[in-house]
Amino acid sequence: MTIEQTPNITSIETDHDPMVNGEGAVIPLIIGQTGNTVEADNIQIKKYRNIEQVGSSIENGGIGNAETNMTYQFCKKFLKETKKVYSDDIGLPFIYVIDMGSIDFTNGEAWAEAFNVAMTQQDVGEINIVGFKKEDKTKSITDDEIATIVGIMSSLNEIMVNDSKKGRPKNALFTVEYSTDEDMMKITDDSKATFIQKSRIWPCVSDFYPEMCARFCLTPYDGEPGFYDFRSVSAEDVIIRTDNQEELLQNAGINFIRVEMEGNIEHAKLCLGVSSAMARAERPADALPHFRRNTDHLLRRIHFACYPQLKRNELKVNFKMLQSDVDDIVDEEIRKGAMQKGTQAIVSESPSSVPKLHIKTISKPVNSTLYIVSEMYISPPDILAGEVTN
Repeated sequence: MTIEQTPNITSIETDHDPMVNGEGAVIPLIIGQTGNTVEADNIQIKKYRNIEQVGSSIENGGIGNAETNMTYQFCKKFLKETKKVYSDDIGLPFIYVIDMGSIDFTNGEAWAEAFNVAMTQQDVGEINIVGFKKEDKTKSITDDEIATIVGIMSSLNEIMVNDSKKGRPKNALFTVEYSTDEDMMKITDDSKATFIQKSRIWPCVSDFYPEMCARFCLTPYDGEPGFYDFRSVSAEDVIIRTDNQEELLQNAGINFIRVEMEGNIEHAKLCLGVSSAMARAERPADALPHFRRNTDHLLRRIHFACYPQLKRNELKVNFKMLQSDVDDIVDEEIRKGAMQKGTQAIVSESPSSVPKLHIKTISKPVNSTLYIVSEMYISPPDILAGEVTN
């Protein structure tokens, strides 16, 4: 018998055929620069329930509230967006913050350490990066700046993908302060020397970045983030873009807010939740966060269902119990309208000498309607006058 590892459960996604249960919010972890003095070997996670706690002094456990403190300013807008408007709104009980002080993004080792520390917080489903900015806001983003950003986000993506095998999938959002739409699209453009096109990385335009991060947190795992109105952003605040500009941003995998009309009522909404993988010539099945988060939720539930079998005797009756448990999970997600028929998870015993079970899952998330075409035909009127009916 070959035993090379400690007992564990590993979830692996294959390319062939959020931390939210639909009632609460995805818990975010904000990793950002503050201007404080922080040593690279003393990176810690802090938990806050309101902006007053966030902005308190370092001596009192906060991160400070200076105007130049980018992370505090992010949290201020983020928490304003998460504030409930109606009693049945999804609420956010708390946030986590990692204060990176003035540690530069060129210090890849320190940021990678922060990302590894972030993975230890098991209830986190979303990571928000704060601090990327152009040195000269009057000029286009430089190749060196793009390379630094891509390097940091690629490192985070690799760490998140590895951590997701433990049943704790996470996704990350970022923007670049002072950036234009064109600047952001360059970061996902594969014609450039460096770029990023990953399904777990969700870039945003710089306007309303904190509010967009909050909107993803407040969206049920099986919902399209663009379906919901913003709580703290009004239609009058939104930058108006042409249809062509909106299409370019969406296809480049960049999130942004637009004005949508319902009769004569204006709504401020995400155009469509997208990941940087949208910029690929051949988009993966999880290029939309709507699908990515839905699948993450299913895998997380299956992962938890597997735990009672770990170190339990290898008996056929136990395998059947596990199969029954995962079948119940899949059936429930289909009944709720989160998954389509065809979603399945098959439990099988490994043919090797290693005491291992395999669970092969096919995830088929339900689509959201993205296009509606209304056709109208004008019929010739009758020659004779008709009667008026009340």
